[in-house]
Amino acid sequence: MNPIGKILMFIVFIMSICFLVIAVMVGASHRNWKSVAENNKIIAENAQRLLTAAKESQTKKQQQLQLEAVSRQQQIAQLFTQVQVEKQSRDAKEKELAEQLVISQERLNRMELASKRVTEQDGTIRQLQDDRKNLIDEVSSKRSEAIALQTQIFELNSKLELLEVTTSDLNEQLARKTKVMKANQLTDESLTDEIEPKVEGIVMTVEGDLIVISLGTDDGLRAGHSLDLYRGDKYIGKAIVSKAEFNMSAARVVAEFRQAVVRKGDHVTTKL
Repeated sequence: MNPIGKILMFIVFIMSICFLVIAVMVGASHRNWKSVAENNKIIAENAQRLLTAAKESQTKKQQQLQLEAVSRQQQIAQLFTQVQVEKQSRDAKEKELAEQLVISQERLNRMELASKRVTEQDGTIRQLQDDRKNLIDEVSSKRSEAIALQTQIFELNSKLELLEVTTSDLNEQLARKTKVMKANQLTDESLTDEIEPKVEGIVMTVEGDLIVISLGTDDGLRAGHSLDLYRGDKYIGKAIVSKAEFNMSAARVVAEFRQAVVRKGDHVTTKL
């Protein structure tokens, strides 16, 4: 209950006492009405004084209440100002926190990228280490091959020197041979005319003791070369080349070596 209510209750209480007193006085008829009136007047004056005092107290209370209300309003204004300041500070802190969160997120992203790069670099380093090991092994192998090649080169140089000496000797021998051949009017072919090449052919034509075979000078045959005749695995005689042309030759069957009649398609060779 506020002070004004208390004052009003106090006034009502006083008035109730006054009416009670008046009632008592009216009831007591044996008393003097004048004295009663005087007493009532005194009571009324006392009540008036009490009422005036109550009003003065009420005014003081109202003034106090006004002062207190002004003080409360000032406090409320101060609190509102503080709230605004705190709100601004909070907003600033929230903004700063949001900025810090953005910065932290960016740092986290950079750290994740850096971690990813580090992982990739670790993989690259391991790959490079493996490549380095492989290169070292390859270099070692190549070095061994190079040493072997150097050894071969040394051996080949030695052989080359030997070949150069041999070539020099052969050149000297060839010069002497050429000199002797010129002195005796010989050619390179005349040295090999009597050597029979190892060839095989067939009999193309038979006319008595004369036969034509599928071998000629392109196969190395010359007049005077001897050929063996056979049919399958059976030896049937020998023939001497009488005339040789580019891709065929004429030969005469030697009667002393004849084992059977020569036929077209029989084989001839110098390999037997």
